[in-house]
Amino acid sequence: MDPLNFQGLVAATVTPMDERGDINLEPIPRALDYLERTGVVGIYVLGSTGEGMLLTDDERREVAAEYVRHAKGRFKIVVQVGHNSMRVSAELAAHAESLGVDAVSATPPGYFKPGSETGLVEAIREIVDAAPATPFYYYHIPFLSGVVIDPMQFTVIAMDRLPTFVGIKYSDGATLHNLPLLQRAAPGLEFLSGSDEAYLQGIAQGYKAAVGSTYNYAAPIYHRVREAFEAGRCDEAREWQGRAMRMIDTILSTCGRAGLKAMMGMVGVDCGPARRPIEPATREQVATLRKELTNMGWFEWVGLEAEAAVR
Repeated sequence: MDPLNFQGLVAATVTPMDERGDINLEPIPRALDYLERTGVVGIYVLGSTGEGMLLTDDERREVAAEYVRHAKGRFKIVVQVGHNSMRVSAELAAHAESLGVDAVSATPPGYFKPGSETGLVEAIREIVDAAPATPFYYYHIPFLSGVVIDPMQFTVIAMDRLPTFVGIKYSDGATLHNLPLLQRAAPGLEFLSGSDEAYLQGIAQGYKAAVGSTYNYAAPIYHRVREAFEAGRCDEAREWQGRAMRMIDTILSTCGRAGLKAMMGMVGVDCGPARRPIEPATREQVATLRKELTNMGWFEWVGLEAEAAVR
């Protein structure tokens, strides 16, 4: 089975919610419109940014269906189906395949963890068997899943045993430099950079595509990083990556992880608060975030006026 061969930015989409913490599907079309305008080529639904692990199984199906309904034909669509129950993961994968998604992806179970690369592959087999016509990307994110494996060894075993395995969403910035080894182990597979903070490092390594939170609202910054790097203007590429880092530091220092979702409001698509146990951002924190973004020139960096983004 062939990988999707992404070229560019894939937004790890948010799950909109209302003030009570219930899912709210209404902003999804507007969020997708904004992604399309800013040159995003794909969406990764219900991952860490999408708070997939905090939703009920029925909510996950509902959110996946709504994203597919509005994104089909406009973006390549990947739905994340990881769960502590491999049986539920399989059910979610089957549902995603029935929607006609382009790929499914999964984190490993994080409570009772696989004890080896072989054990992880055998656990994932239930997912790929449930969606036999859909490409599968493993989601390698050890700092959240707690599952630490040798990705090269996993890849070799998965290639042999998982017929739909086509690559890895590689969200381990500390070992992002592994790309040449991964490509040597599996030259036909696709490896997607999963670290916004290391975007420049990723493209310098040779990653053709990246999946991340901040591509939802800051794609123009990352386009400038790649354009400058590919033109040989390395100082300019570093400058734009530095601006991305300043943005990310400001988001986290003012609002914590909830700021990754609060940023949608900065581009005019209010997606509500994060769901606990993520601590929701307060109005005061969001106001501070907006002020600091304005002062650094962020709205100009992404092609917006601060006033126009308030609606």
